[in-house]
Amino acid sequence: MKVFGYILTSQRNKDLAELDPRLSELLGFKPKDTAVFVKALTHSSCNRKDEEGNLMNYERLEFLGDALLGMIISEQLFDYFPKATEGDLTKLRSKIVSRESLNSIGKKFELLQMASSNSNKNQFGENIHGNLLEALVGAVFVDQGFKQCKAFVLDKIVASNFDLDTLDGVILSYKGALIEWAQKNKHRIKFQTETDQGLERDINYFSKIILNKKVIVKAREISKKKAEEKAARRAVYALKLTVEELINP
Repeated sequence: MKVFGYILTSQRNKDLAELDPRLSELLGFKPKDTAVFVKALTHSSCNRKDEEGNLMNYERLEFLGDALLGMIISEQLFDYFPKATEGDLTKLRSKIVSRESLNSIGKKFELLQMASSNSNKNQFGENIHGNLLEALVGAVFVDQGFKQCKAFVLDKIVASNFDLDTLDGVILSYKGALIEWAQKNKHRIKFQTETDQGLERDINYFSKIILNKKVIVKAREISKKKAEEKAARRAVYALKLTVEELINP
């Protein structure tokens, strides 16, 4: 039994040594099972396996965290906006759990810097930040239970990054908002996007917005979606449109 206890203690110490000191500060509590947090911050390129031969990476915890985020935030919005319709609540939730929002928060938490990977981290797409954030939420649930997980999500993810009183005024997609504004105001708008072989190797798409047969802005980015969103944001500023005009066209 002493040998078994020694093995467990040694493994915990090893897991604890692998955790970045910034993680404890971010969590706000001391993990009971450090191994689950090591797993949450391990990329599949490491090809790790646990003592039972199972693959050890963040992907299963990401699946769990995604479900927990949706449930916890749905409940919070349901209670906070008692008069909101199902459609309104769905839109509000999407503003918090959108891929862009989760990527931004994961990046702010510096989760990729804490993660273990055998691949060049600079080659990962933006979604890795949100994926690691979801995995972290899953790890908090496994380690601490639902009550602590809910507190972590509402404090560290929701309250620290969103103001629920002004959430309805957040623009989720500038492209979508701009198209809706144009349609309501009887303007003809067109996004013209094509591949771009410019000097910057990683920037592969060029997008321009044509409003009433006139090109008003141009933008370049690493993907078609990002190029169009950047162009739409520039168009909003160029046209001097306010958030209120876009949300209530």
